Amino acid sequence: MNSYLKLVRWPNLLIVGLIFLLIKTQLVDVLSVATNLEMCFDNWQWLMLAAATVLIAASGNVVNDIFDQEIDRFNKPEKRIVGPVISEAKAWNLYYGLSSAGLLLGIWLCYQLENTSASLVFMLVTGGLYFYSYSYKRQFLIGNLVVALLAGLVPVMPLYISALCQPSTWMSLPWTPILVAFGVFSFLSTLVRELIKDLQDLKGDQMLRCKTVPIVLGVVPSKIIIVALIGVLIGAVGKLQLAWLQAEDYIILACFTLLVQLPLLLLIGLVLKAKTPEDFGKASNLSKLVMLGGILSMIAFRTVVQ
Repeated sequence: MNSYLKLVRWPNLLIVGLIFLLIKTQLVDVLSVATNLEMCFDNWQWLMLAAATVLIAASGNVVNDIFDQEIDRFNKPEKRIVGPVISEAKAWNLYYGLSSAGLLLGIWLCYQLENTSASLVFMLVTGGLYFYSYSYKRQFLIGNLVVALLAGLVPVMPLYISALCQPSTWMSLPWTPILVAFGVFSFLSTLVRELIKDLQDLKGDQMLRCKTVPIVLGVVPSKIIIVALIGVLIGAVGKLQLAWLQAEDYIILACFTLLVQLPLLLLIGLVLKAKTPEDFGKASNLSKLVMLGGILSMIAFRTVVQ
């Protein structure tokens, strides 16, 4: 069982589940009470949306390890699961089970909202994760953008479902701009981490003739791109912080400073100094903590509303 949990990358799935939990409890519920609005789908449907997203994300992690068996022999032989621990056939069965369950939940949810055709988005995400693992991740920048877009889609999924049952009013919902902002944050922070991981896996990717950004452009230009993206993140969050400072919302200001801005500054230093795969591994782990910090900062939005 432990091997299967590692294969689906359960900590990442917990983060996805945490996003939906915090969006519901810290944003939607609070703003609904403050503005006397009601969500167009109930708690069970919200849970179905979260479960469908988690299951599809888990299936993407499984198929990624299936297609990465050759690369992982070079990059992380001690962490390989598919092959040495779980057979490829069993891994494929797990992938089909998880992706099918996620798709069925998504389709059933859209059926309940009387818009079955809207379940296409769940099919596109499932297909995107498959083709990312099969081909896109080995191509120049395409794989990085695909996985970053899919990550940015997670906080925005409640807006998509809201648009199905509130087609004329969902753009004016009070949580719409906040979720869009979190979607952009998730996109940029994921893109940064994907590029750092490409630097970490450079040797194995070169041996298998991948065309990742570090292989095509080189290590130094890749570092410059990463630092530039981090700078965009710092600037975007800083603009929000300035507004919170003027509004005297000091709690949320402090949360984003401690959990996002300071780690981002530290991340710049780690990326610039990194030389070995271990160095880039530390930078990758810090970038994941930045993403988690941004998610946890969502708790502070309750103080802004109240």
